[in-house]
Amino acid sequence: MPVAAERQLDSMKVKGTTRHFLLKIMGRNSMRVRHLLILWLLLFLASWVVYLTYSGQGSQICRGQQIKSYICQNYERGVIGGPVCQELCQENKLQLTRCLSKDAENQVYEGYWETDSETEPRHPVLFKYHMDLGNAGYKKPETGSSMDDFRIMITAYLNRKLGEGNYEQLQTKIVNIADINHDGKVSLPEARSMWALLQGEEFLITMVLPNSEYIPKMLGFCGDLYVTDGLTSYRLYGVDFPAFVEFLFPTRIKNSINSAAAPDWPKKAHIGVGLLEFVEEIFDGPTGNLLMCDVNELSIGYNGNFDVKVLNLADIHSEKSITAVLQDRQCRTAGDCIFGANCRSFCDSDTGHCSGEVVRPNLQRVCEMLYDFLLRSAPSAINTQLKKDLDKCVALEKTSANMLMDHSLLLNELKDLLWKQISNSKQFMQQKKT
Repeated sequence: MPVAAERQLDSMKVKGTTRHFLLKIMGRNSMRVRHLLILWLLLFLASWVVYLTYSGQGSQICRGQQIKSYICQNYERGVIGGPVCQELCQENKLQLTRCLSKDAENQVYEGYWETDSETEPRHPVLFKYHMDLGNAGYKKPETGSSMDDFRIMITAYLNRKLGEGNYEQLQTKIVNIADINHDGKVSLPEARSMWALLQGEEFLITMVLPNSEYIPKMLGFCGDLYVTDGLTSYRLYGVDFPAFVEFLFPTRIKNSINSAAAPDWPKKAHIGVGLLEFVEEIFDGPTGNLLMCDVNELSIGYNGNFDVKVLNLADIHSEKSITAVLQDRQCRTAGDCIFGANCRSFCDSDTGHCSGEVVRPNLQRVCEMLYDFLLRSAPSAINTQLKKDLDKCVALEKTSANMLMDHSLLLNELKDLLWKQISNSKQFMQQKKT
């Protein structure tokens, strides 16, 4: 065969082999593209199903307009009363906007209060409503009940919820707030409104801490719907992702978004100081020690000035009531002696019951929440000392003989350490609290 013909034949073989190779690669890539398209389509359909499910749950949970109609109907019939009923039901100055409810029982809504102020014509507010089926229809106190009957009801309720004690001052405060028109008497609509409000444990803690700077200030109520100051953020850190985003986004992406959304360090330190001061405030107060049994980062918010505000007050309980509940509980191990996520006691093997003494103080739980929040991007000058103090703090337990002393020292050390870093900031020039 001539040389030219051989070369042509070899060239054809090479081209054929190359063509076969390219077709094979294209076939593989085509399969990969198809697989990726199918996977993306499945993820899209899954996210859409989750979204529809989430939206459906929201429509069942969020009942703002129904609640408003129910409240206003009872107000117009003279069944209930309240200092903001007129603004809510007749003048429409109080408006519900965004639903924040996590469950049907505890309804929470953002909204605004129209004012005559030129600087703030719409004051941001929160609406809170506890759906209590046991008190449906505002039937308590019963018709014919006297003021003494109402006081007895309140006293029994406080002893049941807060533990046995002397609550005369708190009872008087509740009766005075119930007296909407300040005539020295509590009418039946006024009494029924207050009784319905008290069935929500969050409102009860609001009554226990009426002057606290660290919970949203109550502005008024109508029936058992009450209004507080609004907030800028409803969680200590992070972004409140919709359910379908939580399902789809990798943890790394969510963590990056959360870090980017966090306030800068001086503002975080200011929030931390406020939270530590709240721990001080609820320790051994007029009604005894209060325990943060289920409080977590989703229970801590703040306003536009980065002043901390503790939310979900229903997760805060009196130590006396928790002790009584745990002492009645039979146990085999310490794992049987847990109330909520944070309130734990030992199991007494001799009696087979929980000891009732809560071993972890509020400060320990707060330090757990603040640990990463404060250490991330903390100034290098205090990073080592801050970590040392927080490590000691998260290890606090009542098993230590000097726990109360350690508690007090650590609390003051942490507050001083943080405050020194922000006391010269123009944004936080207010005088340091003693």
